[in-house]
Amino acid sequence: MARSPKVPGLSRRQTEIMDVVYRLEEASVSEIQEQLHEPPTDGALRRMLHILAERGLVEARYDGPRKVYRPVQKKEEARRRALGRVAETFFGGSHARLMASLFEESDMELSDAERKTLRRLIAKAKEAEE
Repeated sequence: MARSPKVPGLSRRQTEIMDVVYRLEEASVSEIQEQLHEPPTDGALRRMLHILAERGLVEARYDGPRKVYRPVQKKEEARRRALGRVAETFFGGSHARLMASLFEESDMELSDAERKTLRRLIAKAKEAEE
């Protein structure tokens, strides 16, 4: 499951809520509540969503009588920022070391399409160096 970026100052529960909002792309309080492990009360969840909205992480709109929430930041932008923070925190800013770690520390099986994509990206990086 793709995880939302870890935003400094977010609690574990707020991060879990953001994960659900990113996964569903847009959701009501009850839809979010259904996806949470040991969900908080309706009121507590509404309060946390209000805090996330104040921090500029989610926005709400009315869909008829219900309020639905969606992430403010696009998933791709959030992913890029999160990876940048991981690279900076654990790999001295080196994206190459981050990628090498993914290969070294996992038992991943790459499909032919994934290997082809990686070869293309490496070739593109080499061309950019020249």
